[in-house]
Amino acid sequence: MSIENISVQYIKGVGGKTAQKLEQYLKIKSVKDLLYYFPREWEDRAHPKKISELKGGERATVRGKVENVSTEWRGRYLVAFKSKIKDSSGTLNLIWLRRYTRSYDVLGTLKKEILKGCDIFVTGTVSGDFWEKTINVQEYEVITGDEKNLINANRIVPVYPLTKNFTNKFLRTIIKRSIEKYMDSIAEIIPEKYLKKYELAGIKYAVQNIHFPETFTDRDKAKNRLAFDEFLDFQLKLEFLKQKRKYEKKEFKYTLTKKLLTPFKANLPFELTAAQKNVINEIFDDMLSEKPMNRLLQGDVGSGKTVVALSAMLLAVESGFQSVLLAPTEILAEQHFLTIKKLLKKLDIEVGFIVGQMSRKEKKDTKQKIADGTANIIIGTHTLLEEDIKFKNLSLVVIDEQHRFGVEQRLKMRRKTKFKNADFLLMSATPIPRTLGLTLYGDLDISTIKELPPGRIPIKTLEMSDKNAYNFIREKIVQGEQAFIVYPLVDESEKLQLKSAIKEAENLRLTEFKDFSVGLIYGRMKPEEKDKIMSDFAKKKYQILISTTVIESGIDISNATVMVIEHAERYGLSTLHQLRGRVGRSDKESHCILIGDAKTENAKTRLDVLTKTTDGFKIAEEDLKLRGPGEFFGTDQSGIPEFNIGNILTDYAIIQQAKQLAIEIIQNEPALVGRLVKNQNLQKLDLAEV
Repeated sequence: MSIENISVQYIKGVGGKTAQKLEQYLKIKSVKDLLYYFPREWEDRAHPKKISELKGGERATVRGKVENVSTEWRGRYLVAFKSKIKDSSGTLNLIWLRRYTRSYDVLGTLKKEILKGCDIFVTGTVSGDFWEKTINVQEYEVITGDEKNLINANRIVPVYPLTKNFTNKFLRTIIKRSIEKYMDSIAEIIPEKYLKKYELAGIKYAVQNIHFPETFTDRDKAKNRLAFDEFLDFQLKLEFLKQKRKYEKKEFKYTLTKKLLTPFKANLPFELTAAQKNVINEIFDDMLSEKPMNRLLQGDVGSGKTVVALSAMLLAVESGFQSVLLAPTEILAEQHFLTIKKLLKKLDIEVGFIVGQMSRKEKKDTKQKIADGTANIIIGTHTLLEEDIKFKNLSLVVIDEQHRFGVEQRLKMRRKTKFKNADFLLMSATPIPRTLGLTLYGDLDISTIKELPPGRIPIKTLEMSDKNAYNFIREKIVQGEQAFIVYPLVDESEKLQLKSAIKEAENLRLTEFKDFSVGLIYGRMKPEEKDKIMSDFAKKKYQILISTTVIESGIDISNATVMVIEHAERYGLSTLHQLRGRVGRSDKESHCILIGDAKTENAKTRLDVLTKTTDGFKIAEEDLKLRGPGEFFGTDQSGIPEFNIGNILTDYAIIQQAKQLAIEIIQNEPALVGRLVKNQNLQKLDLAEV
């Protein structure tokens, strides 16, 4: 029987109840799940210290002989098990603290196992001075036989990610028993010739040495093989999809008449950059080909992605089809709507707009225009995914900030297109580092806009006190410019000692900026209120706009040259960079001022990175390092593959090798793909499906 089909309850020491808990808390159901539950780190306990070598504050492993044992109360609810051990260099006090309970003796196991005269290994934190030292014991192992067989000491010891329901000692014990009993059932799925070509360890060696390596070199070889397997899983999916798409053809055809594109370009109040023109050509080549487009358009804040996407949408419209732009938030959808309406004001094009916070009548009217084709371009949020929204002839879907949409949401949008193989353009203002691009979007073509519009001056980023920042704002307002001030909260919070937008707007209007006009905008306002405030700010009716992060995306006010961010240490790098991008949109010098008190190293690093560079790609790389892929993208539903042991930040060389092998297998041994897919559980295609 395959180890995937053998329940962990049959491993000695587990049983039915514990098996249920393993599944509930650690998602370990089968023997395979257990063997592939990898350590998060490894401790070198192969070289225990002499007692005389111990230093206060360090974590250490010591071997000694038990001289005595005792118990005592520590307050009303804590009981302590105490012991003294001795080695050739001195004596050491040991203490185990347990919370008292009436239901059973919490010190029972210790009393049974740790006896006077026995030899023991202990690991824990050292306290005390030269004359008397104590270890607060986290783990121990009594020596009862051959020391080579110990799994909690006298070797490199695995440390697993756990919940309070389990201990590392327990997990090591059942994993060791599983390896001993089921090792022969672990099947090698990569042919020997590829193992040799890519210098990979065998799978049995890898499983053994990821848990219980003799040396760290063994551990590294095991990690390399298991990471390779994970990346090969994903690269096979992507390459399989690429091959599949080679044979897909569109059921429709665009005609580049330029009856809309030519006047659109002529009416633009600016010249397209060389980078924008190049990317537009790449997109048009995709759209005019007989194969469906699946392209990722990435560009830094202010690089002009919207105009590029609109050019693609116009090609669809002038060919007689509909196009849709899907945005993750209502404020961003509104900004796209206003921007696109402005850019198309001299063209006879109906732009539909639909979001959740609209009246029933407005929604009904817009849905009708979408269904009968009156609306050529439609802009909206998740509302577009509702079942009763039907498109007449949708051929192009543009998804902005695409990583903020789940796999199911993107699939729903695909199913709403009139044609089986419609065109998809995914946009991201979060530049994807090269490693992630290869890993996550290997099935997509990628276009990048790195060039900013001409005349833009790099934004200067500074850290200041409130007083100096307010003085700076006054100077700029006197010169005819405008400023944003951003706060992390809308209202005051008793739990968080942070300034709030509403209270500070009232305060600053009466004090620091009593001679100037101050506006206020935040997410809970009605869409029409936000539109009016932004419109008034653009018309210079307000000299200062106080806000929350509602202005993080899509706001374009060329006269705003100062961005002040209060409590800057509270924000992630990506958000800080997006907020900074709200200024610097003209030929005037702009400034981003950070106000805050960075107490943690992580916060200090974020602010330091922001002050040193305006390059979105460098910032994305640093943000990814600081937060990791999951938090970087912000949602478990984003379709990002989960790698248990592979690290997409550091394993770039392994990813490249896995990609190379995936191509080789699909091209030369397609029959092997089915075997790998079956054994590697690749039925779910995640990103590849969208």
